[in-house]
Amino acid sequence: MDDVKKEIWRGNLLWEGSRMMLPEHKQAWIEMQQGEDKVDLHGELDQDQWQEIGIVVMDALKHALPVNVRYWKEGYYIDQVCYIYKIDHENKRVRIEHGPDNDSIREWIDMRVIYDVQRI
Repeated sequence: MDDVKKEIWRGNLLWEGSRMMLPEHKQAWIEMQQGEDKVDLHGELDQDQWQEIGIVVMDALKHALPVNVRYWKEGYYIDQVCYIYKIDHENKRVRIEHGPDNDSIREWIDMRVIYDVQRI
């Protein structure tokens, strides 16, 4: 091999010894990668969408039917299969219930973050 091919063939061995990453840099890199996957909260839904969501929610509340609620939480959209437990009209939020019947988990979801509610 001539000298030029040897230089190319050796790769990046000159800098191989200084290749390392501090834990702080690794954590910042992970947070940056996770931040790229996040999405913004959707815009205001129109009247027809709210009416359709309201019909499904009231029907699920009245008849204890399971629904799939798609809502935004901390930069991600979450699909949650649950039951509608309660509606708080004053604070504009819905309380959902998921989990086994005797050890149910309940949480409040603001109406502004709900994107869609579908019957199952």
